[in-house]
Amino acid sequence: MSLKKVLLGLVVTMTLCLGLGASQTAQQDRRNFWALNNTGKEIRNFYVSAHSSDQWGNDILGRATLPDGMGTLIYFTSGSQSECNYDFKLVYSDGTAQQYVQGRNVCEIHAVQYNSDTSEAF
Repeated sequence: MSLKKVLLGLVVTMTLCLGLGASQTAQQDRRNFWALNNTGKEIRNFYVSAHSSDQWGNDILGRATLPDGMGTLIYFTSGSQSECNYDFKLVYSDGTAQQYVQGRNVCEIHAVQYNSDTSEAF
């Protein structure tokens, strides 16, 4: 197992512990999932939209960034809990954009790891 994967696992564990204070409603939403950055680049913007929508939502990172090797818990606080298919768009700090996933069923996963050219859900 590579050092990077071990460190990523530790970061996820630490972030999980910190995320325990989130609101009860957000914790119960089955659409919540972990986004793990293993792209080799810092992510500046992370957009999520329902697959049925033709527009991107707000940048869920806000003023924060998601450094390579780190993860963040994505909370769904609006929309129908029956809507499970979402699209994701990442914009790196260097300004390049990558749309990794279209139509990901977030109700069936716990995490998505974004790699340099692919993503994998588990």
